[in-house]
Amino acid sequence: MLNQERVCEMTKLAIFDQKEGQECKPMIQYFRKDYVARELLKSLITGTVAFAVLCGVLGLYYVERLTDQISAFDLRQAAGRLCLGYAAFMAAYLLVTYAVYHVKYTKGRAKVRKYYMHLKKVNGIYREEE
Repeated sequence: MLNQERVCEMTKLAIFDQKEGQECKPMIQYFRKDYVARELLKSLITGTVAFAVLCGVLGLYYVERLTDQISAFDLRQAAGRLCLGYAAFMAAYLLVTYAVYHVKYTKGRAKVRKYYMHLKKVNGIYREEE
């Protein structure tokens, strides 16, 4: 005979596995610090690429102005501004990344705890039936 409570709990587990299981998998594998550090490293790489693309697009947009002013161009000042812009861009980008993935990890861990609670309930039901 089917146990209605066990079927309901197992259905909840299956729904979690299909919808949120893959998304919450890193929350099981990593500690919060390691997970956020991994995402910050990925964001550092993608942020650097995005800044380079942005500089390239702006350089192409202002290419005429840059070629007209090439003789009066102060390379040290331009490099300083570029480094300062990169530092500001990356600081903002990494700060947002830290906040997003810290919250995502916290919510994912809560979902995993709920999943384990349902799993323990199913195990308890199996033990009662034996």
